[in-house]
Amino acid sequence: MKDLNVLVGNLCEDLTNELCMAYKHCKDNGAHYAPTYGKKYIKIVSYDNADKSGASVWGFININEFKKGLAGITFLEGDVLKASGWRAPALNRPRGNLFDGFYVDRRKIFGPGYISGYSAGGARNGRFV
Repeated sequence: MKDLNVLVGNLCEDLTNELCMAYKHCKDNGAHYAPTYGKKYIKIVSYDNADKSGASVWGFININEFKKGLAGITFLEGDVLKASGWRAPALNRPRGNLFDGFYVDRRKIFGPGYISGYSAGGARNGRFV
């Protein structure tokens, strides 16, 4: 089984590559994505420049499996979560899972999809509806 840290590194690299292909000036400025590790989640931060200015949260990756609330939504290790704010993810539904393969395209460079196929009864694939 793949290591979560490796998958997070690959995600940040894929996001950075996609951003630099979409916007040529980003490569010159050193724009990149980087993980920040916490107790429950890994925050993925987007930086506009190499000096880490212009930071914004791309999303979060869940570290440990847990069940939330009365609805009983189970969040698995590697679940991709949309940011609710700088410090916390939105816990309404996962947007995909890194262990299942989370494809990065141009639409995802600014954050995970709002609601993916899993919410609509499909798989945890992170694709847009």
